[in-house]
Amino acid sequence: MYSRMNAVSLDLEWLGLTHRSARLRMLERMAGTTDVSALKVLADVVEPVKDYNRWDDSKGPIDFHAPLTHMIDAVYPESDTARFFADLVQTYVQGGYKDQDAERQMRMWLVLWSNNDSHLHPMLDQSALLQEDTPLSQNLSGLASAGLQALDYLDKSQTAPDAWKTQQLALVEQAKKPSAGLLLMVAAPVGQLIEASGPSAKP
Repeated sequence: MYSRMNAVSLDLEWLGLTHRSARLRMLERMAGTTDVSALKVLADVVEPVKDYNRWDDSKGPIDFHAPLTHMIDAVYPESDTARFFADLVQTYVQGGYKDQDAERQMRMWLVLWSNNDSHLHPMLDQSALLQEDTPLSQNLSGLASAGLQALDYLDKSQTAPDAWKTQQLALVEQAKKPSAGLLLMVAAPVGQLIEASGPSAKP
């Protein structure tokens, strides 16, 4: 289904729709620069909150005329990157932690996410429109570091300490909570890696 949707999306872009290209311009406007590679890394792994939960009663009446100038306005409804990463985790775990290609690709993503906050943080500090996304960026970096540690345990056939596992799973649960109206969609698959590295999940 997703492959068909992607093909149709590309066809629509070719016909003149801007549902893809407009996102890049929105990110550039928020950042105040055309170098938004680090911002795009974060945008690629988040989704808007579901079930019309973007607005709550504490904010007062919904402002239908509010400008679409925040990250939640620019991200896609579903994260292709997060879904691809979740598939890699599933393949790796179900294969008994032996699939080296899946592990290589997971490490590539996790290293990118782990380092991204240091590149993105200055931009978040300078843009009033992006400051609310700082916790998301920090959580992504923390999750990725935990995921890399979990992979190291699994790759070496070692069992993660209970204290470490408990601490990292608490980070995962925190990262699952909405922030700035966005959900960090790689939290669950990273949590699956951490669970797999513990004693109860060993084959």
